[in-house]
Amino acid sequence: MKNLQKIKIKLMTNGVNIEDEALQYLYKNFGEKFYNDDYVTTTGIMIELGCNYYVTSHINSKSSFKITLEQNNFILTQKNLKQPIKIWQPWACMTKNIDQKTYNLLKSNIAASHFDRVRISPINGCNNHCAFCSMNSIKYQKNNIEDLETCLKYLLKDKRVTHILITGGSPKQTDLEYLTEAYEYFCKKFPNYDIDIMTTPRGFDSYTDRDQYKPYIEHLKEIGVSGLSINLELYNNEICAKYCPEKYKIGRDNYFYFLKIASEIFGSQNVRSGLIVGLESEKDTLKAVEEICKCGCMPMLSPYIPYNNIGTSPSANFLYNVYRKSKKIIDRYNLYLAPLCTRCRHNTL
Repeated sequence: MKNLQKIKIKLMTNGVNIEDEALQYLYKNFGEKFYNDDYVTTTGIMIELGCNYYVTSHINSKSSFKITLEQNNFILTQKNLKQPIKIWQPWACMTKNIDQKTYNLLKSNIAASHFDRVRISPINGCNNHCAFCSMNSIKYQKNNIEDLETCLKYLLKDKRVTHILITGGSPKQTDLEYLTEAYEYFCKKFPNYDIDIMTTPRGFDSYTDRDQYKPYIEHLKEIGVSGLSINLELYNNEICAKYCPEKYKIGRDNYFYFLKIASEIFGSQNVRSGLIVGLESEKDTLKAVEEICKCGCMPMLSPYIPYNNIGTSPSANFLYNVYRKSKKIIDRYNLYLAPLCTRCRHNTL
């Protein structure tokens, strides 16, 4: 399994080359969009390596990893490697029995499927201006709840789906109430699915009023939210201020305070915090892993994907070392590396 983890990390950093026969097979059987094409962190071909290892890998004609076709079966090759794999077709791109309105909504990227998870975004774009994030290129607006429900109902026809993620971008402070109403609406409408939300520390109408944190988290629990993803992303304050001004303004201490309360209310296995690995030092990332564990929450490690000419892609060795050292810290606290769903680790270490 250790070997598969290394292969996964290399696919995340190097991408994969698809040989012509395999490519033509994908076009014929999956259609033109046989890969996901949404945010910078989730774009690529969805590969099941086996033994509960999943990865989304960008397509790179110069990669030494190649996908070949043998008797209509996909094989991942590199030097002495010959690994049978499965490629998942994105449900959102299946155009059979889909009306034009739903198809156009899905093309607008307000919803998507990744392996066994569906993602919907009540906010288009983001009020945050993180310099390395592709969401800055999308115009900010509140998405229509009925449109989101239309997309969600279609995506849930995919019997592979087991849970839902309501994600960002982060709203303007004046739109915090709208987002809370969206959580309530979908939790009530789809009670048979686990629904996680991705959120910054916040209350009912403020990002920084700590007195609102506990009542708000209790409210999320009461309406049926299953879990929280509260992504610190960067630990180093100087780097955070440079690249993520709004997160810096909320403050690292508020993140940890919010995480601690969330863990107490939801339980440690239902609260995670994502870290970007490769934009700051290994030392800073490991400090963040330790602090998140102290809050009773699960760290989640996301390899940095360069965007907007900022930074460079971390090496596979760097990522593997951070993964290995983080695991030792997490094990010491009797916690787990997030997310617990192995398929949802397709873009995390």
